[in-house]
Amino acid sequence: MLNQFNLYIILALILALVATSGGFLLYRRITLAEIAALEQRNTTLTLAVDQQTKTIEQMVKDAEALANANKFLSDRMTATEAAFVDEWSAIEALDLTSGTGEPGELEKRVNDEFRRSLDAIRNATAR
Repeated sequence: MLNQFNLYIILALILALVATSGGFLLYRRITLAEIAALEQRNTTLTLAVDQQTKTIEQMVKDAEALANANKFLSDRMTATEAAFVDEWSAIEALDLTSGTGEPGELEKRVNDEFRRSLDAIRNATAR
């Protein structure tokens, strides 16, 4: 009876060993599948971060280009306004009341000054 009892114990131990080995094998397969899924997700996230980094760098370059363009346009606008003020001062400085009294002299002076003003305005806006 002791031999039979030992046999049952040995069979139970072998069965427990097989069950434990199967459990570890199943755990290993599940873990490897989880690792593969996590590696794939990591790759996807790494690509997303790289794309976002490139996008941010491009946005910084675009912002610098816009800042330069705004500065250029602002400087150009300031120069145009200064030229406009100068031309307006020239028009204001016309002395329309003096002259020799010859017929058409005042009209000729006004036309000449106006032509010069128009030429200066065209030159200022043609930049």
